[in-house]
Formats: sequence, C-alpha cells, structure tokens
Amino acid sequence: METCKTHKKAVDRLKSQLRNGMLPHAPLFVGPEGVGRLDVVRSLTAALFCTENPDSACGNCPSCRAFESGEHPDYREFGVPEGRRSLPIESIRELQTAASRKPVMGRLRAFTVRDAELMSTEAANCFLKTLEEPPGECYLFLIATGLRNLPETIVSRCQVIKLTGLDPETVKMRLCNDGIDPQDAAWLAMRSWGSPERASTFYGRKMHEFNRELVEKTLSMNLNCNFIMSDFFQESAKKSGADAAQQRTALQELLECLAVIYRDIATLIREPDGEIFNEHARDALAAYACDYDLDAALDCADKTLLALERIGANVNRRIALDDLFSSLPRPSR
Repeated sequence: METCKTHKKAVDRLKSQLRNGMLPHAPLFVGPEGVGRLDVVRSLTAALFCTENPDSACGNCPSCRAFESGEHPDYREFGVPEGRRSLPIESIRELQTAASRKPVMGRLRAFTVRDAELMSTEAANCFLKTLEEPPGECYLFLIATGLRNLPETIVSRCQVIKLTGLDPETVKMRLCNDGIDPQDAAWLAMRSWGSPERASTFYGRKMHEFNRELVEKTLSMNLNCNFIMSDFFQESAKKSGADAAQQRTALQELLECLAVIYRDIATLIREPDGEIFNEHARDALAAYACDYDLDAALDCADKTLLALERIGANVNRRIALDDLFSSLPRPSR
C-alpha cells in the first residue's frame, strides 16, 4: 500500500494491522473532502486482495490487475445516487445481498460506503445489522467528513481513522500554480481546512470575493445593518445553489466565513502576531480588535455557529439570520 506523507501515521497503523491479520472489519475514515480518503481506502483494499504481498498490493497478480481496472468481482462502492440527497436503504440492502455471496476470486469481499454520514435513518438502521453480524470474511469501509451526523451505534462498532487535511501552504502553492492570486489562495487554503478539492470549489463559487466584502461589512456593521446583512447572506447563498437544500448548505458555508472573521479577531486580541485566516485584512482587523474584548469576540463566533446549526436543522433562514445579526455585540467605541 503506497504511503501518503500527509496520512503516514494512519497508513502505517493500517499496514501493521493488515500484516498481523488484525485489520478491523469496519474502519471508518473521517476527514475533509479532497484529502485522499478514498485513495487510502482503495490502496488498503488492493492490499487486502493481493495474493503476493502480505501488506501492500504488488500490482501484478490477477487480483491486483482486476482491482486496478475497476473490475474486481469481490469489491463494490456505494454512495449517494445521482439526484438523491441521502444514501437510501435500497443501496444498503443491495450491499447486504452482495456481501452474502461467496467471493469469486479469493477468500474475502470488501465494500466501501462513501458519504456515510448521509445515510438515511432507515439505511443506517439497516446497515447496523450488517456491522453487528458481518457475513463471512467481509470488510466494510466507511468514509465520512465527520462523526456528528453518524449514529453513535454505528461509530461505536467501527475503528475511527482520522485523516487530516493537507498543509495549507501546500494547498496555497497548488492554487497559485493555477494562477490564483496569492492572498486569495492563502485564504482559500485555510478556509478549506487543507482540502484542495474544496478550495477549488470555493474558488469557482467566488467565495473569496464574498469573504473580502464580508470583512468590510463586518467591520462597519451597526444596529442599522441587521436586515441588510441578512439579505446579503441570503442573496449570496442563492447564487451558489440551484435548489433549497443546496442553498441551505451554501448559507452554512458562508456563515462559517463570518465565524472565522470573529475567530481572527479573537486571535489578534490574544496574540497580535498570531496566525489568522484573513491575512489580507490584518491591519483593519487588528484596529477593530482594539475595541473588542476576548469574550465578546468569542461570543460572536459562538452565536454565528449556533445560527449555522439552526439553519442546518431547517429553522427558517430569515428568522435565523435576523436573530443572529440582532444579537451580535458591537465594539465599545
């Protein structure tokens, strides 16, 4: 199995378990999109199927060649079907049927569930039965961006393997090589939590431009801006999503930008030379921070994240935004 420098610790642990025959039947890979989660899973699966090398795919045996071509009869991947917003119970039942069959090429079968956190309640309950009583020698690999939306009953039956994002400087250099302005690239790299894929998506949606405008609006915000800020967020979300669900997700991501601004302000209060996301606005944020106290800045960040969670729970977006911008404390100047 090839080692990725970013995930070396996790990969080395898996290689050791594989070598000693102690690999758990249900590893759960958690990390942001675009950091190689599926690559790690596929490398591990190829090593499992390999008949020549005990802890890494040789690439030459019939099993390795079948896996490399995407035609291995004992491996399948399941994810959210096109046009759906969640992983339905039908997909899990299909997985269960496939897992109950005897292996074709070797002694085991393996399946990957992408977007595991998007399993419907019915799918999750159905999948739990397979986790509790896996058929034969069968490995179930799960991939998720986080644990918050996964039932504890599923998490507790898996070995959680956390994969971190890439170093922001690495992501920044990739973006700069694509012709993106260095300041925008630096913000996108940090805002995407080290995920090149997410950084590129944010760039395509012009989130860096939104953020620059948001910084200016936040630093000049007053009690008369409540509804203006609500409109600004809603209109920006509409530009980035085709349907209501996509707009809701986009709005949550935009609110994260606001939480990050308050995080930067809190950082500058505690450590004037500290690392911040909005380096392009350091001087303006530092001046603003002089009139804020730490508790107020952290309170603003917490209230923003609460609004984000409320919107995720299907609270009316207008109400959630109006409540937020009516409650944010202003600097004491």
